[in-house]
Amino acid sequence: MIFNQIEFSRLTETRSYNQIKKSFMKKYFFLFCASISMDIHAQIQQNINKPSGMVSNAISGIDSIRFNTAGDEMQVVLQNGQVELHQIIEIDSVTFATTPNPLAHSCGADSVHNPALTYGSMTDQEGNVYKTIVIGSQEWMAENLNTGIYRNGEAIANVIDNNEWSILTSGAWCYFNNESSIQCPYGKLYNWYAVNDSRNICPVGWHVPTDDEWSTMINVLDPNADGGNNTPNTAGSKMKSIGLLYYLEGNQDATNESGFSGLPGGNRSISGLFSTFFGRYGNWWSSTSDGTFAYYRNVYYNPGDVDRSSNLLGTGFSVRCLRD
Repeated sequence: MIFNQIEFSRLTETRSYNQIKKSFMKKYFFLFCASISMDIHAQIQQNINKPSGMVSNAISGIDSIRFNTAGDEMQVVLQNGQVELHQIIEIDSVTFATTPNPLAHSCGADSVHNPALTYGSMTDQEGNVYKTIVIGSQEWMAENLNTGIYRNGEAIANVIDNNEWSILTSGAWCYFNNESSIQCPYGKLYNWYAVNDSRNICPVGWHVPTDDEWSTMINVLDPNADGGNNTPNTAGSKMKSIGLLYYLEGNQDATNESGFSGLPGGNRSISGLFSTFFGRYGNWWSSTSDGTFAYYRNVYYNPGDVDRSSNLLGTGFSVRCLRD
């Protein structure tokens, strides 16, 4: 017996013991497929209320609910492998609800953010919503920019063809490998001409950070990093989302202590070819250029550094905006 999403969403009212037994008890184990129907933005929480007067026992991150063949025990299996076992006779009622998933990206992708931190939010000129994080005295976007228009509403060119990309001297964007499916959670890649366009790629109240502003943030995380000029440093580790969901070759020392939630979105070279760095490196433009090159920051899967470097203006990198 498998519940679909609509049926599951109706389980928000309190059910009595008799209702539970009538609705759910069968003389065999069955799987309550919460993991299939659950929106990744939220977790399912079950409150088990007992007539002894005990306060509800909240269980979050449910994978499945099972009953034994005798119908007198309920087993709740969590997504982390933990098992909760309850005697049916002790249960007075059960309430199901959803709670926000603190790890979720604004687009719904899981395991991006640091649940121990408090994030803000901002909305770009296209209506996309992003989480933000305060690091030191600055407020940063905690997710990569994903707009296809400038602040004034005019379109930023989406350039797919390699040859066309290679000769650009105006703003453009693309998805890595031109695959729109990865925009959640990686966002878009932009050449530096889009970053520098007077129509503004960031929404009102925000801007692409300068080279010095990047250094300010990095030095808060590791004063010895010199803005990314000194490696090894620990700032990159504090900027990377933890775990291996988005990193192809390990994710050394990642703590996401800062909440920056850096992901390895790769890049597109001046030739139009996409790098092999997707899943390994995250790269973000600054607004500072020396004429031929512009400065950027990148983090690595291994080691856990953040590095300051420069590249040709036609290169495609990710963008983060900084509050004015």
